[in-house]
Parts: sequence; structure tokens; C-alpha cells
Amino acid sequence: MVKAVSPGKAAGYLTKAENSLRMAKIGIDQQAYDNAMMSAIHSAINALDALTTSYLNKRASGSHTDVLGLIKTIFPPKEYNDVKKQFTSLIGKKNEAEYQPDLMSQKDAQNAVRCAERILAKVKDQMK
Repeated sequence: MVKAVSPGKAAGYLTKAENSLRMAKIGIDQQAYDNAMMSAIHSAINALDALTTSYLNKRASGSHTDVLGLIKTIFPPKEYNDVKKQFTSLIGKKNEAEYQPDLMSQKDAQNAVRCAERILAKVKDQMK
């Protein structure tokens, strides 16, 4: 499912992605690993929303993985596969990080931040 969005909104999504990534890094520094992971996940979601809004005037509005169908039309195959791998890894941890009682480890949070950083970097490169 997709939702139409004005391309002028892409900058807002990108700012949210950058801010969430910054908060994820602060979360690691403060040993708030669950929050770090949640922020990293939301950074990736917003980064991809920025990209699809900018290129396609729409964003995924159903399942978070719906965005993969949209970005496949934007990224070259190698970059798409890299982003898909990173994003799928992050989204796979979303429920556990946000809703389950088990706590995330420092390693989990650091891995999530690395994935979010890679996604955000590829999005920024593609949006230039």
C-alpha cells in the first residue's frame, strides 16, 4: 500500500532520519540499547520515505517492507540489494526492540546503527 506525498516533504523525512540516527548513537552512549535500536530502525524508515517521496511522490503506508518494492525502481540492482539486506535486518528486530520484554544488547544496537548509517548514506548519495 502506498500514500501520495508531496515531493517537498522529502526534506522533512531526511531530517527525521538524521535526527533518529543521532539519537540512536546517544542511546548507545547512554547504554539505552533498546532505544538506540528503535531510533536506528526509525532512521532507516524515514530515510527510505525521503527517497521515495523525492523520486516517486509517494511512500509506503502499509507494511514497512512495502517500501522495498518502491526503492527497487530507484536504486541500481547492487545498491538495492545492499539496502534491502540492511533494511530487512532492521525491520526484523523492530517488534523485539519495541514490544517485547527482552532487552537489546550493545552489539545489537551497534549493528542496528551501522545498518541505519549505510541506508542513510546510500539514500543521500541517490538523492544528490
